[in-house]
Amino acid sequence: MSVPRRHGTTLAVIRWGFLGTVLVFVIFPLVWLGLASLKTRAAALDVPPTLIFTPDFTAYEKIFASGLIDAFANSFLIAITNVVLSLVIGVPAAYALARMRGAVQENLSFWVLSIRLAPLFAIILPLYVLFQRMGLLDTRLAVALAHLTLTLPLSVWLLMTYFRALPVDLDEAAMLDGAKPWQTLWMVVVPIARPMIASVAVIVFIFSWNEFLLAFFLTARDAQTVPVVVAGLAGTMSFDWPLIAAISICSMVPALIFVGFAQRHIVEGLASGAVK
Repeated sequence: MSVPRRHGTTLAVIRWGFLGTVLVFVIFPLVWLGLASLKTRAAALDVPPTLIFTPDFTAYEKIFASGLIDAFANSFLIAITNVVLSLVIGVPAAYALARMRGAVQENLSFWVLSIRLAPLFAIILPLYVLFQRMGLLDTRLAVALAHLTLTLPLSVWLLMTYFRALPVDLDEAAMLDGAKPWQTLWMVVVPIARPMIASVAVIVFIFSWNEFLLAFFLTARDAQTVPVVVAGLAGTMSFDWPLIAAISICSMVPALIFVGFAQRHIVEGLASGAVK
């Protein structure tokens, strides 16, 4: 039965109206940040905001002149380290849990997930004391390892769910050909699971890049990340809104690039739950 033209037009208007409203809430803050980063400190706080003005790139120059670029390097290296460790440890652990059966597997799976559900304040103090005694406070390694306590359980859980959907016949066929368990994992399972692994890598990178609380407690100067630096600038008496906006805009670039390169794998990995 065909839908009346008037009814179809009404649905289209509602659909586009809803989509437009969502886009306004999503895009408006980004546009406002971009405009504010190109204004002077006085003009950045104008209400309503000025749309026509002469761009001022002082805020972006301050990022390089004041050494704030070091915070971006810290965030990037910490996030990449976290991705590598999460995958190197998480892929074999997830595969082992996916192929286990019985109460042991169920208990271990729940234990892994329960660590991720623990509040951050429950692990900050033990990590602080541990890293202090190891002499790792205010280092990139300390922050990366702290992030790993949260990203590794998430990685294991997501990958384990994916590996469970893979037919056990793949393992058996590889073993009949003489492959050992670790060869089956790296030569058979991992190539098939590349889309999901890419998705997990992006999730871990974005979490580590944006994480604030652990980095705030474990760093003082040398290993400060971008969110910690922004929080420090916002807490000063001389509130430099254009500089904060410029740092926020620049902080989106690495994550967008990372997601852009892995976009195809992300969509494929999140959409697939089994081998077709």
